[in-house]
Amino acid sequence: MRIKVNDVPIEIFYGAKLKHALLKADEALYKKVKLGKAVIKDQEGNVTEINGAVGDGFSYYVKEVDSR
Repeated sequence: MRIKVNDVPIEIFYGAKLKHALLKADEALYKKVKLGKAVIKDQEGNVTEINGAVGDGFSYYVKEVDSR
């Protein structure tokens, strides 16, 4: 299936989780989310879990969190 991570199109296997998509797009994004330095939001602005399912045609954005 095809999705976008930070507006970069990638192809991922059916049944993939967001962690698989992040690892394929950019391993640094995966590490930031795992360390709590960033969150994943879907195309509608909802925060999603790293172990959540990937939706075909969806867009996901990794946003750094304010560290104050």
